[in-house]
Amino acid sequence: MCSTVRAQSFRADFMEGSTVQMTRQSNMNLRRLQYFLAVVDARTVTGAAESLHIAQPALGRQIKTLERELRLRLFEAQGNRLALTAAGRALVPMARRLMRETHGFEEAATALRTGCVQELVAATTSGSLRVFLAPFIATMGPDDPRIIPREVNHFDMTESLRNGCDFAISPALPDPVLRNIQLGRVPVRAYVSAGHEWALNGVAELPISSFAGVTAVLPSHHSASRHIIDAAVSRADMAFQGVTECDDGQTIVALAAAGHGVGFSTERPMYGAHAIIVREAGASDGNSNPLALPLHLTCTPGHFAEGVIAQIADRIRDFLALQGTVIAA
Repeated sequence: MCSTVRAQSFRADFMEGSTVQMTRQSNMNLRRLQYFLAVVDARTVTGAAESLHIAQPALGRQIKTLERELRLRLFEAQGNRLALTAAGRALVPMARRLMRETHGFEEAATALRTGCVQELVAATTSGSLRVFLAPFIATMGPDDPRIIPREVNHFDMTESLRNGCDFAISPALPDPVLRNIQLGRVPVRAYVSAGHEWALNGVAELPISSFAGVTAVLPSHHSASRHIIDAAVSRADMAFQGVTECDDGQTIVALAAAGHGVGFSTERPMYGAHAIIVREAGASDGNSNPLALPLHLTCTPGHFAEGVIAQIADRIRDFLALQGTVIAA
């Protein structure tokens, strides 16, 4: 059993210019590229041969054949290990991309031939993977596609769809040419220790202006939530007394729980820290919008599994709402 897919026209324009097309004009054997990458990872022919379950002399011959085909020297000996030459190092990322695209092509062909989608690669951030995607995958069954996450920066999601990912989940604004499915809005919460006066008084929400003069523990500018916090602070014409940066959301909550400042994070409550919904300035009556990250699922229009991906998006949206991760738009 598996998720079904209608036979659609596979988007040739998405693949145009990709390294997959290189193989049509080259005598290069894809299996030799697989062997090349195995040696790169193992750093010895012996180790690579063991992982590939082939004889060491046969693997050595395949690497030599690849070097002759490319007319490049890929490795040089350094003691009892192999080191990449400059040319070899330059080819590694392209070889990995080619192998990913080949795998994706085979998955698409299988889905179109059998009507079943067996595997989908999802681009996501480490935070999204930990907070909800991995828990969602645990709710799926054997008849569902395998979702294989690939950790990607917020701002590289569109590029990830050109590099082997079937869909992406991110708060970053998607490219307008992509199909965009909204999953909800993840609130930015302020966290204080259990002994803080706001915790003792049961404060549930505050305008951003109430945090003027506090020591804040914030994600770095690599995080999309930091941009939302900075924009709200600017609109409120306020400033924190001091800022400590930390790129791990759970650690931000932990630092706040330990009394090292007010932590701002999209993580759900943990470690006994008291959570406060943060609203735009002037929101003491609770009528203004809370600070929140809009969460999107994006994929390429015409993707061979677009219908299945849309069904998965609906299931993720329901899971997020049930989990309490997102708030109403």
